[in-house]
Amino acid sequence: MTVQETAGPETLDYRRVFGWPVHWHGGALTLETGSGIGAVAVPRAMAEPVLAGVARQGCAGPAVSVPTKHGAVVMLLVEADVLAPGSLPDGVRVLTAGTTIPLPGDRSPHALTHWIVPPDTHQRWLPSLTAVLASIRGCR
Repeated sequence: MTVQETAGPETLDYRRVFGWPVHWHGGALTLETGSGIGAVAVPRAMAEPVLAGVARQGCAGPAVSVPTKHGAVVMLLVEADVLAPGSLPDGVRVLTAGTTIPLPGDRSPHALTHWIVPPDTHQRWLPSLTAVLASIRGCR
């Protein structure tokens, strides 16, 4: 059974189309970081200039807004190409391997989770972590 068959017709089959490691967790579709896929968490208040900066640098990729106990954060999905990111602006975190990120879907209990920049089936690659972090540092 594919993720698409389980999720229903409104949910994109992230595993088949993009090769992402997605699973059902707590009734929601989630992506698990690791195996070359990473994520950078940015506070929602910083997201607009960061997303504009990565777009200017030509390294825009999927970004999802996720509610947390401490307010919404935007997760920028990246190709994990480095181990240690160096210094980052306050509130920006590189998520460790094994972190699960809820994805929007028609059966998701995370109704507040939504794509800020949806994945593009015509541009299936993810930007490199190095490029995204360089863009974020340039937004300071």
